[in-house]
Amino acid sequence: MEAENILQSYSVYPLSIEKITKRLWKISDGNRNYALKESKLSSSTIVNWEKSFKLAEYHQLHAILPVYMTRNGQLYQEHLGSFYYLSPWVDHDNGRGTERNIADFYSNLGAVHAKTKQTKQIEKDTFVREFGTYKQACETLFNELNRTVDRFERNHYMSPFELLVCSQFRDIEMVFQVLNKRLDQLVYVSNDEQVTWNSSFCHGQLSRDHIVHHNSAQLINWEQARYENATMDLVRFYRSETLDYDAPITAYTEEFHSYIKENELTEKELQLLTIHLLHPSSYFRLVQEYLEDPSNQTMLARTRQLQRAYRQLTFGLQWSDYVEKEHETINFDDLDS
Repeated sequence: MEAENILQSYSVYPLSIEKITKRLWKISDGNRNYALKESKLSSSTIVNWEKSFKLAEYHQLHAILPVYMTRNGQLYQEHLGSFYYLSPWVDHDNGRGTERNIADFYSNLGAVHAKTKQTKQIEKDTFVREFGTYKQACETLFNELNRTVDRFERNHYMSPFELLVCSQFRDIEMVFQVLNKRLDQLVYVSNDEQVTWNSSFCHGQLSRDHIVHHNSAQLINWEQARYENATMDLVRFYRSETLDYDAPITAYTEEFHSYIKENELTEKELQLLTIHLLHPSSYFRLVQEYLEDPSNQTMLARTRQLQRAYRQLTFGLQWSDYVEKEHETINFDDLDS
């Protein structure tokens, strides 16, 4: 059996093997439970994955769930061209939305970002130019969406999808307005010729499925780990979470101080986080796909997808309000003075 062959490399002799998914097995040897994972790692991506555990050991990062070493001292076992790794089995805690669990998750994630932070300087002109180009692209998107809404409203009978787009347009218009203001604030740079830019070791695909709670919150599946600005981990997590109508949205803002306590973000990083949460491309793409081929999907599927993209953007508006009230020291009205 495939799993048994790999477990021999770890000197683990299983009493039971339960296949959980196509790539995951739950192993028991009578004393401990293990998780055996067939990863999607390749010879080029495994370097960053191994770095996760080296950094965890060096910085004492308790948020990174450890993996067992093989008898040969490796963190993985290669078998028939695939890379496998063995870690402790941790049952998922159904109380993921509790304030305690969210605060614990924030605290441990913030510690990873803070302890692995690296700083560099980038040219001010490059920084301003790139975000100026993005702002122009967003204005083009909004103008196209505005014309589409006008077109839908001229229809004598609107489809449920068209009706939903029109009913959401006021909030989407607010998304574009706030996004423009945030972009203006992001590129508001002092007279310095360079901008400080931070990079941290990030999970790369953070979602609720990659968080386990036992004695504390730990993160699993570091297969897409990379160095980038810490806000990108938060962006991916929020985008994943806010797809669902029952996400604990309020707790994500109320407990954010637990993250800031470990890894204080600059004002520019808070603006960058907000801008990503207000990024309208997913919503706009769904509208474009409908215009190109209305019959390609069922109406129910299309409206569900649009509603989920709408929830992501309205969370971005809530987040923007939270940042403005709790973290800003620059007033938008000051930018033109």
